[in-house]
Amino acid sequence: MAIRDALKKHRAAIWASLIINIGAMLFGFDTGVAGGVVALGSFKEEFNLATSATVYANASSNFISVLNAGAFFGTMIPPLMSKFIGRKWLIAIAGSFFLLGGILQVSSSGPTLGTVYGGRVVSGLGLGMTSNVAPIFVAECAPRELRGVMMSLFEMFLVSGGMLAYWTTYGCSLHLESTAVQWRTPLSLQIVLAGIVLISALMVPESPRWLAKQNRYDEATRNLCYLRQAAEDSSEILEEIAQIRAQIQEELTLTNGRTVRELFERHNFIRLMWSVGVGIFGVWCGHNAILHYAPIVFAEIGFTGQNSALLASGVLTCIKFVMTIIFIAGGVHFFGRKSLLAGGGLFMGVFLFALGACLSAYPPSVPGNGAGSPSAKGMMALIYIFTVAYSLSWGPLQWVYIGEIFPTRIRDYGMAVGAANIWLWNFVVNKITPIGILHIGWKMWMIYGTLNIAGAIFALALPETKGLSLEQMDVLFGVINESTPQNDIEPNKQGRKDNVLLTETK
Repeated sequence: MAIRDALKKHRAAIWASLIINIGAMLFGFDTGVAGGVVALGSFKEEFNLATSATVYANASSNFISVLNAGAFFGTMIPPLMSKFIGRKWLIAIAGSFFLLGGILQVSSSGPTLGTVYGGRVVSGLGLGMTSNVAPIFVAECAPRELRGVMMSLFEMFLVSGGMLAYWTTYGCSLHLESTAVQWRTPLSLQIVLAGIVLISALMVPESPRWLAKQNRYDEATRNLCYLRQAAEDSSEILEEIAQIRAQIQEELTLTNGRTVRELFERHNFIRLMWSVGVGIFGVWCGHNAILHYAPIVFAEIGFTGQNSALLASGVLTCIKFVMTIIFIAGGVHFFGRKSLLAGGGLFMGVFLFALGACLSAYPPSVPGNGAGSPSAKGMMALIYIFTVAYSLSWGPLQWVYIGEIFPTRIRDYGMAVGAANIWLWNFVVNKITPIGILHIGWKMWMIYGTLNIAGAIFALALPETKGLSLEQMDVLFGVINESTPQNDIEPNKQGRKDNVLLTETK
């Protein structure tokens, strides 16, 4: 099926993924707004952060890292509740956490940051839930030919949220007086976005695969018919429901009904390790260090003014947004996962090595190397083209890969471990980056560059998942042989067809 025809046919599934991924926009906004707000003079003055570079570096790292800490624990909520509550309701609960966290942050006042940190932790719970549930929901609703595109929308909304955060903060820096209103205004937007997430989550159908896992096959079939825009007795619906039922039956047979322990069965544990590896290299590539601390990073290469650093950071988010759209429009549909990850890691490593070398050879503290100098412009260009490489590879694909490789029965647990792993390392990276830049400077980028090359080598060994249905992942990872699914699908398909005919006769 041509891509244009597939988009037209599956418009209901695409619409559902767009709505669910609004949560990813809030995800991007909450992580992106931190670096800009902490850089505002009004925020520094309110909370006494301008007393020394060390105080500012510690506060910057805490402002972002406590969000990651909350997200780490938030990823554990969906697997504990998913037996009783569906995907859409979990997204709604995440929106409630975002709402409460936003209110706490906006209502805080100096000189201590306690209430701000508390609000960031609560928002982090919603962030962790969203990073777990949204990729799973979209993977379970998407047709296999569009799964990569639809799951990549998660990254596009995430990037658009970060872009909104930086440009809002830049606008407030330019046009609002240096008072509490200046830093409260960008933070207050997350309250609006949280309300949208909370309401919109209730407008989508529940995941058919989650319903099937609860043995609610009639509801699963109805929802799948809506998402595929096909009749219940069509071969497409009969085939997919049969595949879902067969996979669940195979998993029950192989594991004697166990659930959490299945994650540590040999073949499932191997894919768990693949997801952990993808998450580690996705975080330690240096992108989060640049994005979350963009004003600090641009100040390091010579753009020391508040507005110039925020402007450069805003341009960075625009580049990410455009490149993510290009990725969704072409890259993910035509290229394999491992090729994009390996190529992206290689280029990212080269660009960061070059950035570190430029900082070492042309330190901005030396007269003539500041903002506007050839060396500063060159380093800015390296950061921007690094962002291009990231946005076409590790940025969107780490969430795609982790969200698609686990079977239905343990997908909640597998995604929880994968997402918690990402947030744990995010916490570490965000805690050490501003302090590392302060103390070892250009060597930080050499460390990140080395890890990117290691990530590229790791990606070459990844099992390729492009073009496979979720039910075919068990074959890819060696849980069952290739003939088993078809042998199980046929009786399920025939049984479903007989039930449909019986219903029509009645």
